[in-house]
Amino acid sequence: MKNKKVMPRHRSEIVQLRNEGNTWPQVAKLVGFSRATVQKVYKEEQKPEVVESLILEARVLGPVPNPRLMRIYFEDREGVGVCVKKPFNNHPSKSKILVKKVDGEENLYRLV
Repeated sequence: MKNKKVMPRHRSEIVQLRNEGNTWPQVAKLVGFSRATVQKVYKEEQKPEVVESLILEARVLGPVPNPRLMRIYFEDREGVGVCVKKPFNNHPSKSKILVKKVDGEENLYRLV
């Protein structure tokens, strides 16, 4: 069987059919692709857009005993956080870095 390309109109149709409550086999039959393909397309179309406002500017406060972490602070608010980094990726104190909050953790961030 020849591979068919999933065009943008097919992508929107897959999302629409699935959101209407059709099962995966029904959606696959209606658009003419395999169930695995329609599931993959649906998942790709549901990915949230990265919001730039989630990226924060912080300053390095200093290292902690764990070489994979460093303490950070934000100039516009109180409190100290911890940022995950690679062990060899050292930043001098007071240098600016861009971080993103780790979901589910209160004061944990990661480098962007």
